[in-house]
Amino acid sequence: MVDKDWAFILGAQDPEMREIAGTLRRSGRIFLHAAKAGERCRARTAYQADGVVRVGRGGRPQPAVLVPQTPVVFVECTVLGHEPLMLRVDHHHPGDPGYEKSPAQYLEGSSLGQVLRLLEIEPSDTHRLLAASDHCLTAAYQGQCPGVDPHELLFLRASWQAKMTGRTFGDVVEGILDAAKRVRSHFDSEFGESRFLDPTEVPLDLAEGAAYAGCPVRYRALFPDGALKEMLKGAAPGHIERFIRGHESAGRSVYGNPHRGYAGAYLT
Repeated sequence: MVDKDWAFILGAQDPEMREIAGTLRRSGRIFLHAAKAGERCRARTAYQADGVVRVGRGGRPQPAVLVPQTPVVFVECTVLGHEPLMLRVDHHHPGDPGYEKSPAQYLEGSSLGQVLRLLEIEPSDTHRLLAASDHCLTAAYQGQCPGVDPHELLFLRASWQAKMTGRTFGDVVEGILDAAKRVRSHFDSEFGESRFLDPTEVPLDLAEGAAYAGCPVRYRALFPDGALKEMLKGAAPGHIERFIRGHESAGRSVYGNPHRGYAGAYLT
């Protein structure tokens, strides 16, 4: 357990990070958000943060200061120039506490599970669902995470997606099931994956549907800032390693974790 004078610095927002923030708030713990150029960090900038912000209920970031000698727990982020007295909570990079954890060890592997352990809090059923879905979604949908019901997982994931997008819950579930069907029909036994390489033809709920189907999927996404990214999800370790090596040999920026079955590369 960490003392109450430790500050938690949180990375990019997602359902797991949202729950981590809520847990820290309910526990009366100090937490701030990693920031880049005064803006709350995103997944691509979480490890390049140059400062911190405080985010109120309105969601607007307010400037904050991280005193250099403050003991810190970094959760899926880093802040340049702040090294002393720190702990890491993460599972994205080699050496992270959760990097090599299997689906059966999803609580030890996930960032939420690691935070709960630091706070000496027993995980709830919702904590388990969030931790498993973030650490190893495909495995969780296939029943490989003890204490996690795949049907409850689908309900939770679809509810979150509906809330964030404004779609109805039924529309999201239908989209996930349709995507799962399309992934199965597109499976290429030669490559051991389903491929959707035209970003304009990617089904809306492709990644979720592929995880639900338990099928490796390679697809490309075009982001508003013009970045084109290719991703491989739900694949075995050797498959992920080949993906990473291939893009590295082409000189591209690559990330991924063979133990968790995902990887991505920025093509532009």
